[in-house]
Amino acid sequence: MAEEIVYRHTIEGLFRSIGDRLTPDLKDKLSEAGLDLDADAPSNTSRTVFAEALRITVQHLHPDVEVEEGYRRIGSGIIQGMAQTQLGKALISMWPIFGPERVVVRIQESFENVNNYQKSELLTQGPAHHLIRVSECNGNPGYLRGILEAGLARAGARNLRVEHFDFDGQACSYRVRWDP
Repeated sequence: MAEEIVYRHTIEGLFRSIGDRLTPDLKDKLSEAGLDLDADAPSNTSRTVFAEALRITVQHLHPDVEVEEGYRRIGSGIIQGMAQTQLGKALISMWPIFGPERVVVRIQESFENVNNYQKSELLTQGPAHHLIRVSECNGNPGYLRGILEAGLARAGARNLRVEHFDFDGQACSYRVRWDP
């Protein structure tokens, strides 16, 4: 099997979403973990280095909340950061037109485009009720939960509820519901 890597655009998106909270101290900690954000051309990184960098970032930015909440906030920030780029802004502005049913499919599909090892599956239970299974949650289900919540809220999901279940330390399933 090929080395499991997280793609450069995923790393860039995560740390762009952090903005000025990416302090020199945080950059040093990330560099010690193997992620050099000052490299001329950021490269893909290993699965383990990314998971550790994510853990360090959560700990650094959100030391005063439960760990899962910190991961959720980082995940939510990805969507907020995406909305600050020209392409992301254009895409996200279309989400209310597409509606949450179409956006949940796109978000689930995008989970497979952040690295070369993650697999996901969307199981529709009915209108505005889906199960999403993801093979890798980067050590905590809060991260992808934050992405789902922020993305579907921007798509217009009302009374949105995203709950994780069956987390085994790696894979996780999410129940996603909103008012139709």
